[in-house]
Amino acid sequence: MLPWAHAAFGYLLYSFGSRIRTHRPPSGVPVLALVFGTQFPDLIDKPAAWTFGVLASGRSFAHSLFTFALVLGVLWSVFDDVRSRTLVTAFGVGYTSHLVGDVLGPVLHGNFGKVGFLLWPIFPGPSGHHTSFLQFFLTRRWSPMLALGVVLTAFTLAVWVWDGMPGVADVFFGKSPERDEVGYGNR
Repeated sequence: MLPWAHAAFGYLLYSFGSRIRTHRPPSGVPVLALVFGTQFPDLIDKPAAWTFGVLASGRSFAHSLFTFALVLGVLWSVFDDVRSRTLVTAFGVGYTSHLVGDVLGPVLHGNFGKVGFLLWPIFPGPSGHHTSFLQFFLTRRWSPMLALGVVLTAFTLAVWVWDGMPGVADVFFGKSPERDEVGYGNR
C-alpha cells in the first residue's frame, strides 16, 4: 500500500471501532497518533534501506512482529495514564493496520512467501532496492491494488469529512466537541 492508502485503511478501522465502542465518530488528538502509526513502519524501514543502506529491505525491522510487540510493549508500560494509553492505543491500531495492509497484496495473490518480513530477522524482507523515494513513486504502475488504494482513499476522505475532520479540526481549528471520558473531545 502507498502512504495515503495506509492512512485511509487505518482511519476506517479506527472510525469503525470508535462507532462500535462509543457510538460516535473518533475525534481529537488520538486520530493524529493513529495516522502516525499507519506510517511508522515505512518511516523507519524505507529511509534506513533506500537512503542509508542500513537495512537490506524497506520491509524489515519496523515491519517485524517482534519490533511491533517491543514498541507497543514499551509504549504501554511507559505511558500508564488513561490519556496517554488512548494515544498508544490509536498508534497501535495504526501500526497494526499498516502491517495488515502490507500483507493483503501478497495474500490475495497467494504469495504467502512474501509475508516473511513479519518475522524479520528470522526471514528476510522482500528484495528490491529503490534508489530514492522519487524513483519509487515514479515507477508505480497501475494495478488492481493501486486502484483499490485510490478508491479506499477517496471513500475514507468522505468518511473523515463526515466525521468532522477529526484530528485536523481539533488541532488547527480549535474545534472542541463534547469531551469523552479521557478528555480528548468526542461527539
